[in-house]
This record gives sequence, C-alpha cells and structure tokens, in this order.
Amino acid sequence: MKNVVITGRTRGIGLAMALEFLQAGCNVTLSGRGEALPDAALDKLSPYKGRYIYVKCNVQDKASLQDLWDASLKRWGRVDIWINNAGQNVPHMFSWETGEAYTENVIRTNIIGMIYGSQIAAAGMLKQGHGAIYSMEGLGSNNMVQPKTILYGTTKCALTYYIRDWPKSLRAPAS
Repeated sequence: MKNVVITGRTRGIGLAMALEFLQAGCNVTLSGRGEALPDAALDKLSPYKGRYIYVKCNVQDKASLQDLWDASLKRWGRVDIWINNAGQNVPHMFSWETGEAYTENVIRTNIIGMIYGSQIAAAGMLKQGHGAIYSMEGLGSNNMVQPKTILYGTTKCALTYYIRDWPKSLRAPAS
C-alpha cells in the first residue's frame, strides 16, 4: 500500500487525485491552508475514513511543508509519493494591472512552494531510501501564451524548467 502526500487545495484536481489514490488502496495526506477539510470534501472522503488525514499547510512557508512531511511520516510510517499540487492564479487581467499581493502570491505559491515542497520531500525520501516526487504543471508549462495569464504561465514555465533537471540532481554524486 502506497502512502501519498498531496499539497494544495482540497477540491478540484487535488481532491480528485486523493479520491483516485484512495480507491486504488493508498493512504493519503491532504493539505490546504484551511483549518479543516471543507464539508464537500468530507462528504466525498467519508467512505475512506482512517485512510486519509488532513494537515493544514501553507506551501509558501518551508516549515509548514516540513510539518506536512512529519505528520504524514508519523501517521503512515513512510511517504512513497509526494505531489506538489498547490497552485494559485491571479485575476484575469493584464500583468501591469495585477496588484502586488496577487503577483507575489502566484510566484510564492507556484514556484517557491513547489521548490520548497520538492526540497522537503527529497530530503525525506533520500533518508528513507525511496520515493517519487511529482509536480503539477499548467498553462504556460508548454510555452503557450494566453492573454491575461502571463503571471500564472510564467510560473508554470519556470516550474517545468526546474523539474526537468530535478531527477538528474537527485542522482548527482555528493560533493
């Protein structure tokens, strides 16, 4: 039985992945910025009581991601799969119209959060001797440009660049 950690929202793709992993017999750690899972998610997860946990986590904070890893490790004994799913978009407007808070949050969530998550997962998986890390791409990861989505697309393009080298860096000899 695999143990899976999914960062990010507790709805949409994150919840759908959790349900698929649970149906396949895996244990799942879900995370999000809220204090608890939303009622809609709890309803869908109810058949899997005891096979999932929820951990509050803000991927913009490395210590919060470490807490997510630690809680999952404590509950399941190991983490086999880590999925960097947390993502944020900005209002559909031109980049120069986008406010400072939106600009910073999309970059901190989509790039820094993915990097921090990968760092935490890699350190833990190297220590335990196994594991797989996945990062969700999105619009922009294929260099496609769409009007009024330049900030989101830029972060996803950067994510793709980062994860392209990730497996090589994990196999590199220590210096």
